[in-house]
Amino acid sequence: MLEQVRQVCNNFGAVFFDAVGYEGFSDGYANLTVPDKFRETWLNSHYGDLLRKLFSQVLGSDFIDYKIRLLEPSEKPVENGAARPELQVARPVAKPVVKPVARRFPRLKLYSNYTFENFVEGESNSTALRACEAVVENPGDKGLNPLLIYGASGLGKTHLLQSIAARLLSTKRNCRIVYRQAYDFLRECCAIYDALRLKKFDEANELEAKFEECYKQCDVLLIDDLQLLESGVKTQKRLAALIRKFRDENKQVVLTCDRHPSSFKRLEEGMKPQKNSPIPYLSANLLTNIGDCVAIGLAEPDINTRMGLIRKKSQDIPFASKDREEICRFLSMPPRANVRLIEGILNWLKAMHTLNGVELDLDCVKQLLYSPKNEMAAFTVKNISETVAMTFNTDLTSLSSNRQDKAASLPRKVAMFLCRELTSESLENVGKFFNRDYATVIAAIKSLTCQMDKDEALARKVKDIRYMLES
Repeated sequence: MLEQVRQVCNNFGAVFFDAVGYEGFSDGYANLTVPDKFRETWLNSHYGDLLRKLFSQVLGSDFIDYKIRLLEPSEKPVENGAARPELQVARPVAKPVVKPVARRFPRLKLYSNYTFENFVEGESNSTALRACEAVVENPGDKGLNPLLIYGASGLGKTHLLQSIAARLLSTKRNCRIVYRQAYDFLRECCAIYDALRLKKFDEANELEAKFEECYKQCDVLLIDDLQLLESGVKTQKRLAALIRKFRDENKQVVLTCDRHPSSFKRLEEGMKPQKNSPIPYLSANLLTNIGDCVAIGLAEPDINTRMGLIRKKSQDIPFASKDREEICRFLSMPPRANVRLIEGILNWLKAMHTLNGVELDLDCVKQLLYSPKNEMAAFTVKNISETVAMTFNTDLTSLSSNRQDKAASLPRKVAMFLCRELTSESLENVGKFFNRDYATVIAAIKSLTCQMDKDEALARKVKDIRYMLES
């Protein structure tokens, strides 16, 4: 039987299978033997599908799967029930087997502030947060295994992944957790492949044993930035095998990625990825194993989330007490793609205070972030009106039309008011843009001022639009 496998293998595979024995077929299982754990893992990850295919062809519908038994040091591999001579390859004298000393599971390297308590929840991330908290409560639950959190850089994927590890460490002390950046996982696997390629079998065996101890004995596997495995097809196969094993044993897997699995190109067996492809590839093997995962996306932070982030992350920045809330509001108004941009602005303001001793009131923050020389040039009647129209969900045509309904008249008044506040244009020129005369502009501004005195929500909205323009 194994001769058929050898015929389709390369030279290394043929040598590899000389150490694999066949002990017959019983109860639906083909029984194989190998001399060490390294060969067991290598056989499963590289030849498992081929073995199942050939066994099914030979043994028919009675075949269920194959089993592997580790040989004792004194045993020899068996083929078809008879002892086979071992391949005569020069090898170092076998060292006596020493029982490994029990040791603690490797210490996790986590950021101390990446916890659920420090994660700012908002509409853009609440579903992902709830899913991660559920994983901690019941790791291995089939409804959330594997769990994949995806989204652009800086939205909190790593924060959530490390929060899972931190909470498990504090609440389930016997839980064995492995947290890895995908690149580190790739590097560990490549070290094994390189040792094999150079025929350093003892080194490969040692590396494989460490891999087995680390990954296959853990209870929760956390892999960050899955897309970084694009260049390692063999490593993807190994991860796919791990995911299958974890699911079969009801152990939890949580992955993060910069996109949904369906957004990758599928690399079938034997295919080569296109160079410089704008869409990255993942192997069909790995995509199959994460195809039915629970995938939850993180979106850009909305204004409420941005406001919460700035409040929380600026607690140690000495903003003027009277202006603190308005500063947070001002900083949260422009849409920002991710949390890191917000953190960068806050760190810069803190550095300006520390290095230059400036008092961080609202006016100072505006001056630090936005140059006064460019301010007047940046504000035009047109861009102010466009921002107002967008905020009120209307268009410029409505603002300059003869319509007098509230949906057109209110944003028109706001645009006129802000044009007077932020530009040096005469009221006559402002009126021309909206097809109105000078007196109508004055009346509109007075009317809006009275409305804002009575309506706090309207006053807040106008101030927020001004913050958006100033930022």
